[in-house]
Amino acid sequence: MLDSRSTAVTAPAPPRASAPGVMASIVRRHRRMLAVMLPVATLSEGVELLTPIVLGLVIDHGVMAGDLRLTVLGALGLILLRLVGVVMWAWIFVQTQKAVMYERHRLRVGLTGAVLDPRSRPVRRPAGEVLSIATSDADKASDLMDMLPWVVPSLLTVLAAAGYLAAMDLWLGLAMLLGIAVMVVVIRVITPTLSARYDDQQSQAAEAAATATDLVHGLRVLQGLGVQSRARATYRRRSRAALQAALVNARYSGISSGLTTLVTGGMLAVVVVLAALRTLDGSLSLGVLIAVVGVARYVMGMLQGLSGAPVWWAGMSTSARRVRDLYTDLGRTVDDPELGLDVLTTQRDERGETAARQGRRGAAGGLHLPLLSVADGEIVALACADAQDAEAVIEATNGRSETGARIGDQPLTPADRLGLRSDLLVEPHVVDLFDGTLREQLATRAPAGTVIEDDAWATDALHAAGAEDLLRILPEGYDSRILDRGANLSGGQRQRIALARAVAADAPVLVLHDPTTAVDAVTEQNIAEALIAARRRTDRATLLVTRAPALLQEADRVVFMRDGTVVAEGAHQDLMGHEEYREVVRR
Repeated sequence: MLDSRSTAVTAPAPPRASAPGVMASIVRRHRRMLAVMLPVATLSEGVELLTPIVLGLVIDHGVMAGDLRLTVLGALGLILLRLVGVVMWAWIFVQTQKAVMYERHRLRVGLTGAVLDPRSRPVRRPAGEVLSIATSDADKASDLMDMLPWVVPSLLTVLAAAGYLAAMDLWLGLAMLLGIAVMVVVIRVITPTLSARYDDQQSQAAEAAATATDLVHGLRVLQGLGVQSRARATYRRRSRAALQAALVNARYSGISSGLTTLVTGGMLAVVVVLAALRTLDGSLSLGVLIAVVGVARYVMGMLQGLSGAPVWWAGMSTSARRVRDLYTDLGRTVDDPELGLDVLTTQRDERGETAARQGRRGAAGGLHLPLLSVADGEIVALACADAQDAEAVIEATNGRSETGARIGDQPLTPADRLGLRSDLLVEPHVVDLFDGTLREQLATRAPAGTVIEDDAWATDALHAAGAEDLLRILPEGYDSRILDRGANLSGGQRQRIALARAVAADAPVLVLHDPTTAVDAVTEQNIAEALIAARRRTDRATLLVTRAPALLQEADRVVFMRDGTVVAEGAHQDLMGHEEYREVVRR
């Protein structure tokens, strides 16, 4: 589903507004927990708010009144109050962290499942950008479950504190409410700017990650061309752009924090001065003064914490939007039931249990496209005058569009493609290898029942791909480690390992797209003979999309296509009399 060569989307995405929001999905999944947690969290914050108020009452009615019994009981009550608050806070912390970790896991697995699912729309985004969204942005969006159980109770207790101060003295309550109003205005003004800055920061970081991924992928090519310094300069420029965006975002975040601290500090000073004056003129008792100062200090701490909410929200909302947009580009949604953890963690490859019971899979009925068919036992080569025609055929065999293609009698459509993985393997021209040993590379899709420890199957696959020399070149043979994307191999070696992997899969229907473009003519001829011999089975159908003369020569039948139309069909030698065909295969 992923192509790192372009940032364009191949299919038009539906309007962004129609896609379900990621944060709304998170809240819906945890609504029952939130219904319990928010009241408990509010009680926990209420305990914090009550502590200075109870202390003031103990001072007025116990200490100042000389009542030892009430003083001791009040002290014990404060200790009990704190214990209850700590227990509630610990429970809330555990529950919120469980929810955050669950959502991070759900979004990561869901996005990965959507990218890998053949029924998803192909998205031409840089691999580094997709990786950034599926990790960094998914983690950031999930922090909503850490924010809600703290922000909502904090707001409620701040309002309750303002009510308490107003009850003690109207001017105290008005001073606090004025400070809250000013802070709300400040937050409302700076939040859109913070969101835009954070969006730019994440975009620049994703571009830097994409550049790094591309450079690592093409490291051997860069070294061969001798342009390492230019590559370093390119990454340095992208990295600096990401750094500059992060610094600008940090600057705005610092301004936001400074402004809110100024507002809350000024409010605290006004409340304390007013309370002290009221105490001096006898309007308030000493205990109430202590309570007011404690409540004001509590509120200041809450407001300073809430001042970070705009920065937090800007990061979460931006990341949630990026996650949603990637889902939308893939033609999926965050609430897609097929991408749920209960499905993805129990789903098995459709080569599945039936194949395991039956051993080697039998004939699938051949491959049937609108313009050509490949019957069981047949090896057909398709030569296209235009590369776009070859790409269109590969897209049709991938089942990414409704073209009328079939595997036997089963339609090959986006909806049915997932269930046909056991019968069809399409090996693309762009080679992808994974980190692991050579044996593990070849066994990626080995048929059920293959004895991996017995290397005979792997040797046959390497022979069919003309890659037996790798056992001599690689220091540890089948146990030699292949780096991610085959970074320690040449282009021809990567291509031959990918071809051997496709042969080892022994799929009933195999489609190969230009499998020999990175090898010399002699090696190509050896591959053609060995590959055709390996696939020449009565229950196997093979389509070779290629212009390589050696493969065309060995195929049972060659189909020549131009402008989406079959122009000629027959044996390679017979078609060489066709002038246009001859020009195409001799390029």
